[in-house]
Amino acid sequence: MRPRIRRALAVALALAILAAPVASAPPPPRTAPPPEVSTAARAFDRGDYAGALALARQRLRSLPRDTAALVLAGRAQAALGRFDDAYQGFRKALSVQRGNTDALYYLSILGGVLAQGEYERLLAQAPDSPRAHQLRGDLHAAQQQPAEAEAEYKAALEGAPGSLEVLIALGDLTRRQSRFEDALGYYARAAEIAPRDYDVLYGTGVCRSYRQEYAPAIQSFREALRVDPASAPAHLALGHALLQSGQAAAAVPELEAAAKLEPRMLQAQYLLGRAYRLLGRTQDAEAVFARVQKLVQGQAASEVDAAQASDPLGEKAPAEPPPPPDPH
Repeated sequence: MRPRIRRALAVALALAILAAPVASAPPPPRTAPPPEVSTAARAFDRGDYAGALALARQRLRSLPRDTAALVLAGRAQAALGRFDDAYQGFRKALSVQRGNTDALYYLSILGGVLAQGEYERLLAQAPDSPRAHQLRGDLHAAQQQPAEAEAEYKAALEGAPGSLEVLIALGDLTRRQSRFEDALGYYARAAEIAPRDYDVLYGTGVCRSYRQEYAPAIQSFREALRVDPASAPAHLALGHALLQSGQAAAAVPELEAAAKLEPRMLQAQYLLGRAYRLLGRTQDAEAVFARVQKLVQGQAASEVDAAQASDPLGEKAPAEPPPPPDPH
């Protein structure tokens, strides 16, 4: 494929992701937008990007640190072709809430658009270099193509066996496929290079937790929080591991911290309600579960319980929407 055509396809893919309807956007749904942003989101879904941007800006005039509005404004800017403005918007969202999964995701996609020229030059000059394989792996991962991404990352690792980024990418990729033994192997190799790296510590803890090895998981999450005390996912994961190991009282401060850092994090609210119930704090539990019901928008309690039991840390990708009916 000629470079110009390949570049156009890559940019088109990135823009399609940035402009995808809010309800079907790819990132893991750790947070839900507040009701006040819903009007702007509906405008975005209709393709009225200018209208969505205006409504998001209206929200930001009264609440300039609202991350849901910042992310939506950034996506609208990108859909309108204002890439520099979109980039600044996503960066601002991250300055307000470090680790915001939506902002990180869309920033990475937008970064691909902005860096497309550098990407094409690299592939043209050194198509088999470790960095080129890594970039192709990143693209496959963004397209939800884990097998292709893994093949490229492994090719990159053959050429650069000491690459911390590639080891972490492989660890994260295999972890999200529930291949915890493989993921732990990659994280262990990464830990030899950077034992205090947050992603290594957090990823290792998640693998241990899903394997019900709660004592080492707790240790990993505590170390991760020493690196990044403001990480809501690490507070959530630590609270979950403590709760599962029978330490409800110790779990509460961690889950409260996660809920405070990310008030719309469903998993934190749900586990906090469970912890309150176990401690006999009935009124607190009822208040938290009322917030859970708002977040799930009327979903049946049994469905919420089943979803949280199977994926307490929000590791699984959202289910694919069903295909539209055949008009014929």
